[in-house]
Amino acid sequence: MNDIKRLELLFFEVLQDLRDYLDDLTLVGGWLSYVYAKFLWNNLEAEAVTTVDIDFGFGGNKTKPHSKTIFEVLSSLNYKERHFRIVNCILWFYISRGRYL
Repeated sequence: MNDIKRLELLFFEVLQDLRDYLDDLTLVGGWLSYVYAKFLWNNLEAEAVTTVDIDFGFGGNKTKPHSKTIFEVLSSLNYKERHFRIVNCILWFYISRGRYL
């Protein structure tokens, strides 16, 4: 399996894990152009994903109440938070069930 297919499978696994929250989330960032090109415009030669994290934004609409926070859901599924210090920036991301996103 090539890298993009593996990343795509992880992307959809994360979406599945966040399924109860998807109505409240908006996909932004590096995955957005890939998703539009491949799944909305049916461009089979979509540009490769150049990022491995998945960025979401919250819309201006009122979100529905949830019994758990996204952090609690991801933590219960064994996602791990990692912090990296690069010069004066701190980057963080989750590792999906032991696999880097």
